[in-house]
Amino acid sequence: MFNSAKFTTRFFYFSSILVLILPFAQISGPFLSDLIVSSLALSYILFILFLNREKHNNLLFLNILILFWVYISVCSIFSDYNYLSVKPSISYFRFIFFVYAFILIVKNNNNFLKNFNISLIYSLLIVISDGYIQFIFGKNLLGFEQLRPDRLSGLFYDEMILGSFLSKFLPIIVFLFFHNKNYKNVKFFNLIIIISILPIIFLSGERSAFFLSILFFILIMPAIFSLKKIIVILLCFITFGYIVLNINNIIYDRYINQLKTHIVLKSQNKTILFPEHIGLFNSAYVNFLNNKIFGSGVKSFRETCKLNNSEFKKEIKQIKPNTDYCSTHPHNYYLQFLTETGLVGFSVVFLSLLFCIFEYIRYLTIYYLKQKKNNDYMQRYLILVSGSIMYLWPFTTTGSFFNNYNSIFIFLNLSFFLYFRHAYISKFKR
Repeated sequence: MFNSAKFTTRFFYFSSILVLILPFAQISGPFLSDLIVSSLALSYILFILFLNREKHNNLLFLNILILFWVYISVCSIFSDYNYLSVKPSISYFRFIFFVYAFILIVKNNNNFLKNFNISLIYSLLIVISDGYIQFIFGKNLLGFEQLRPDRLSGLFYDEMILGSFLSKFLPIIVFLFFHNKNYKNVKFFNLIIIISILPIIFLSGERSAFFLSILFFILIMPAIFSLKKIIVILLCFITFGYIVLNINNIIYDRYINQLKTHIVLKSQNKTILFPEHIGLFNSAYVNFLNNKIFGSGVKSFRETCKLNNSEFKKEIKQIKPNTDYCSTHPHNYYLQFLTETGLVGFSVVFLSLLFCIFEYIRYLTIYYLKQKKNNDYMQRYLILVSGSIMYLWPFTTTGSFFNNYNSIFIFLNLSFFLYFRHAYISKFKR
């Protein structure tokens, strides 16, 4: 005999376990983490369809994402590169329903965020400790040697994603520090991670990850510290950074000399901005001009970049002959959306950024001027909004938005944001 209550209990139990092991799966690579996300999405759909449709949360943001998924799927079907686009577009629904599943789990398990926090503490402590060991001894716990003197890879071997991995979990661990502040042991280890995470991101040599982490900390400071403390912290940080840069030639070369050459290249009385990626940026822009409204399809850039015959490309070749014009993606979310999803798809990510900036300004103003009794909720909400701004920041190089591994980070942060926004708004209106 079918027992709905028993299957509901099993769903929440196994779904919770899957989310709790997700941080460890992310360390292992894309296969296990994508398997977990896919399993959660499928389980949620089956649960809602056959067990309890009333548990489904009809959230505006996720409805917009579903429309976006329908849009990229239809565009991919009619794309000239549908053999590349159809599969990743249609299967992208799993990330949206992962968010639904996450929100449902948190709403029905009061201890889930504490348990997830503990799981995240263990995983991040392993990654951070391993990174410091590789920096000090030249080898990590598994014997992986430091492949470049100016970069750390830690447990990720030759992928060089140690800094970006940690930066992507940064908003979540800071949020959980305040959310679980009543649990002394959890709060203590959260603090240890927060103190130690920025230096190892810096030492990893991933400049984009480090600068985005700094942006995140700058954004959250007004919600955490007084003006005097902010000034003291910034002065201490600038002083410490100045000392480190001047006593370590390798770090100085990575963050000063290499950065200069990666921002501006002057040759033959001509100046090229962002010479390391200008070829990819140009290829994305040229393809966008040919497919302005709907784009050329998800993951089509690897083919469309080959069609770049622009005059600007010819000029670059004269100055920097070894410039790359093709890759799997253009190394910037906004250019990727323009070239692969057109102005329609681009509007989704751009309006999301504007919304987050508006929310940040709005609630920071309320936080300071109106002094509501639920300032704790506003503080946590501002942390998650700041994390979203960090993720959506346009002026940086990025991985592919539609890469499975990156998408898991993006939608995990979105899960926290949407869950807490829903809970926060209801508290704020009381």
